[in-house]
Amino acid sequence: MSRFRDGRKSRGMLVEVRNDDVGRALRTFSKKIQDSGLLQEVRERMSYEKPAVERQRMKKQARKRWERAVEDMISKGNWHKEKNY
Repeated sequence: MSRFRDGRKSRGMLVEVRNDDVGRALRTFSKKIQDSGLLQEVRERMSYEKPAVERQRMKKQARKRWERAVEDMISKGNWHKEKNY
């Protein structure tokens, strides 16, 4: 566990830079932040969204995902009009 100079334990994400490869350390750090969900949480907390507006947004996103899936099925030839999906 890393410590600060005054003896406190460090908090948060920690990435070690090896062989002066800052690019690799930055990619590792970005991956850790992405996997932890921290960036998404920060974006959500930036402004308040009413529950009704959030439901509308989620419904719109689900519709877009469904339409994209249907387009993929049609392009691959797996879509059948008589079937109820």
